[in-house]
Amino acid sequence: STKILSVVRKNAGEHLTDLRIFDVYQGDAVAEKKKSIAMGLTWQHPSRTLSDEEINTIISSCVNALHDKFNADLRN
Repeated sequence: STKILSVVRKNAGEHLTDLRIFDVYQGDAVAEKKKSIAMGLTWQHPSRTLSDEEINTIISSCVNALHDKFNADLRN
């Protein structure tokens, strides 16, 4: 999980203020040899509110990096 957090931190941008894994699940609802990992990310710009578009772009960057490194996918 340290490697996962490192990849996310590297791609989450300079305004990331908190990153944590709050749930890891392995079981019937997840494919064999896979895990479902839930993360909480918090961003805060010092002088303005970040837009949904900015955050969505950052999240896409994080998901793409996790896919490239670990073959991870975002669950729907």
